Amino acid sequence: MRKLLFILSLLPSLAWGQQIMKPLGSFNKDTVKLGELFEYALVYRHPPLQEAILPDSSYNFAPFELVQKKFTPTITRAGISTDSVVYVLRTFETAPVQQLHLPVFVLQNEDTIQVFTETKAVVLEQQVLQVQEPLVLKSETNLMLVPERFDWPRLLVWIVAVVVFFSLIWLIFGKVIQTNYKLYRLRKDYLYFASRYNAHVDRFVKSGSTQSVEKAVSLWKNYLTRLERSAINSFTTKEIVTYYNDDEEVNNALRLCDKAIYGNALTAADTETKRAQTKLKRFAKNRYKVQRELIRNVKNKR
Repeated sequence: MRKLLFILSLLPSLAWGQQIMKPLGSFNKDTVKLGELFEYALVYRHPPLQEAILPDSSYNFAPFELVQKKFTPTITRAGISTDSVVYVLRTFETAPVQQLHLPVFVLQNEDTIQVFTETKAVVLEQQVLQVQEPLVLKSETNLMLVPERFDWPRLLVWIVAVVVFFSLIWLIFGKVIQTNYKLYRLRKDYLYFASRYNAHVDRFVKSGSTQSVEKAVSLWKNYLTRLERSAINSFTTKEIVTYYNDDEEVNNALRLCDKAIYGNALTAADTETKRAQTKLKRFAKNRYKVQRELIRNVKNKR
């Protein structure tokens, strides 16, 4: 008896599973405007075991355009599953009445069946009630100012090109450029020294001032300090002579200058002091030439 009741209770479900229901579709408004967004709701009820596919964005909704779709997950209650989706549409067609019916694709017995909704229609609201004939065209001949936009991509390309160019130049000629720059600075430094040194010597010759001799010697020591990269300006006369391998000319010249500075013995020694200053200048020039040749030899070895 219980088996019979169970079989009888399954008969409605079996009968439901054999039939394919018609989907329901409807617009949310009867009248629409050109380009206005409106909705079309599609609902399909079917047995839980039946597979159904609703149209997606690849479907042609003509004469409407699909803007967005809103799917609702399948809901199953009392042995009936419900699939639903809301399509957001718009139209740019000018037909006064526009219709739509959508299919639901049902998979059954290894085959696909299309089941369409009933055709629903919307009325296009006319915005222009009267058209003047002939049409009057309005001309606009004023130029519109367009703000100039800076071409950043082109600037970036130029920057990269310049960096690459100068990098190649430095890679190829970098050592030569460095050497020539050192020679230029060396010569410029010597000319500056010689100019100031001659001014002190001339001042000494005209006035016989010991301060001019002291300034000339101090300038000479500072120049050699930079040239030799050694603290010669802090050396005593004896230490300087030792540094230059007991050079006799440097020894005599510095001692005469020291005598003039600290001994105030200039009345009979003006000529000797001037010669001593000339020797110091000649020695500085020779040291400049030595350093210049060292830099050039390094250049030639490369």
